[in-house]
Amino acid sequence: MTILPLEHPRLGVAYYPEHWPESRWPQDATLLREAGITVARMMEFAWDKLEPRPGEYHFEWMDQALEVFQKADIQVVLCTPTAVPPPWFVVEHPELLRVDDRTGQRTVAGSRRFACANVPAYQEAANGIVTAVAKQWGQHKNVIGWQIDNEFGCHSSTRCVCDYCRAAFQQWCEQKYGNLDALNAAWGTQFWSATYTDWTQIPVPAPSTAAHNPSLLLDYRRFSSDSWVNFQRRQIEVLRREIGSERFITHNLMLKFTDIDYFELARDLDFVSYDNYLHGMSGPAEAAFNLDLMRGLKNRAFWVMEQQPGPLDWTPFNPPVPPGQVRIWTHQAIAHGAEAVCYFRERAVNIGQEQYHAGIMKHDGTPDRCWYEAKQVSEDLAKRPALHRPQAPVALMFDYQDSWTLELDPQNREFSYYRLALEIYEQLWEANIPVDIVPRDADLGGYEAVFVPSPALINEKHTASWRSYVEVGGRLVVMFRAGFKNQGNTWTDQPMPAGGLSDLLGVTVDEFISIPPIPAVGMRSPRETAMDWNDERGMHVAEVASNSSGFGLPMSTRSRYNTWAEILKPTSAEALTRYADGYYKDGIAATVNHVGKGAAYTVGYWGDSVIPRLIWQALDLKRHEIAERDSNGTLEVVRLQDEAGNTVELRFNHNRRTLVMPEPAR
Repeated sequence: MTILPLEHPRLGVAYYPEHWPESRWPQDATLLREAGITVARMMEFAWDKLEPRPGEYHFEWMDQALEVFQKADIQVVLCTPTAVPPPWFVVEHPELLRVDDRTGQRTVAGSRRFACANVPAYQEAANGIVTAVAKQWGQHKNVIGWQIDNEFGCHSSTRCVCDYCRAAFQQWCEQKYGNLDALNAAWGTQFWSATYTDWTQIPVPAPSTAAHNPSLLLDYRRFSSDSWVNFQRRQIEVLRREIGSERFITHNLMLKFTDIDYFELARDLDFVSYDNYLHGMSGPAEAAFNLDLMRGLKNRAFWVMEQQPGPLDWTPFNPPVPPGQVRIWTHQAIAHGAEAVCYFRERAVNIGQEQYHAGIMKHDGTPDRCWYEAKQVSEDLAKRPALHRPQAPVALMFDYQDSWTLELDPQNREFSYYRLALEIYEQLWEANIPVDIVPRDADLGGYEAVFVPSPALINEKHTASWRSYVEVGGRLVVMFRAGFKNQGNTWTDQPMPAGGLSDLLGVTVDEFISIPPIPAVGMRSPRETAMDWNDERGMHVAEVASNSSGFGLPMSTRSRYNTWAEILKPTSAEALTRYADGYYKDGIAATVNHVGKGAAYTVGYWGDSVIPRLIWQALDLKRHEIAERDSNGTLEVVRLQDEAGNTVELRFNHNRRTLVMPEPAR
């Protein structure tokens, strides 16, 4: 596969020629080029204009748009327009409308993302329009790449439960398990008299009188994710025949979204793209976490296909985006591995459902604040040498199937795999320690420390790989809720954590506690008094105990914990922390096990510092820390390298919205 090289990051925009008169296009292209825009994404919602009636294609308007932007020296990324089938197709094929797994009701057309990926008529029509546009523009000299569809799963659950999905799920199960005995064993169907004797008996998880089998639910999440992976794959196969290998294929992923296994979705793409909307983020650390996750999906640079340019349209209020903020967001994305940043959108639109969404230009077509900030970013980048991100010293694993397993667990609905991974990342981010986010089966060579948040699903191959990493000197930190579920989402009959983890970590879990949420009022400080379990305050005190390995801290050192706690029983590990309250007082809360040249740590509780102080000190990452703080906010320091291997530091003050970008070392 040949990917177009980019010596410097590029700026782009989402442009919708179908929203504006043709007479306006040259003026828009000129204004965008003046702002430093060199890429425009087009066509993802234009199926109705491309094919207004079955088999009747109107392409001349896009021919003209491509010519206008080529004259302006702006290259184009075209999209397959399959996210919204046109009304004529919905009338002909109403069966394509999704049946929501949460309500059991069929959705209606008129919005977007209402179609089911498993309806044959939709699949056939999608292949038809993709073939037509690929034949028309697959070799166009100004089209540098293609985006598949738009934001799979946006607005709703990706899990349709229509009759087509039921038939497809039954076939998926047969392909996975081969025979019903294997499926019944994996799912534990003897419970509640649910042993299947024919594939057609297998239901979909539509609303029911009580909870569905958790094994069925996990496999249905896998199936639903695979449905969109396969929907995308069919389009890629069509495109690749027409466009060859010189043009890239990507898809725009979403932040804080776990319904689809993004590692699997990314596998068939040349690189991933990402829609970077900062509203709803807890802060710049969470923004960095999502950017690093995108880079980790294929271990390479990515694109931001939609960058927030100002206020958004989907909030009940329209909070301001301060001057300088979009510039800092853009540079942060580039520093974390974005090869291009495309603003959404070129101009605030005056039709449809997104009329309050800001653009580079205002509703009247004159430059908005983002236009000036994009121009400034373009000027910044022109002064900067080409930079890249080297491998980080620390890896953080992220796994969508572990996330699904814990999401389905009825025990502690407050538990969030995403939040746990984010809190680990935030603690490292606050010390400005670079992090790579990797899958569970990643090659861990070169990492000084690796964090594994709640690896719920047992996988002996992964455990063997982790052991090899530790034996040669690696430091592995495994968080609570590890190795307790088989791949079929049934509970292990071995001591937890199973699958070789107990031997690697040198512990078993003697008992676990799901801690209820903290009441809003009437709570004494847990630092003032030890609490009995019956208090149900949901926040307890863990006490750090010294030990013979030299990692100890004074016995008075305490930290709070919440949500989940496990009492650990060492087999070969050494105790690091103990609980200070409840009937489990003095129970072991965290351990270290020395294996070969390295060490494996177990954290059995969710602490207010999710990486306990004792383990943080033992990991000895000080040489990577930059502990500088600004009086008005947190300073983010990102270390990059130039082509000669020299280190270049970018310093972001996110509260002041300032960036220091020194010259590289000579």
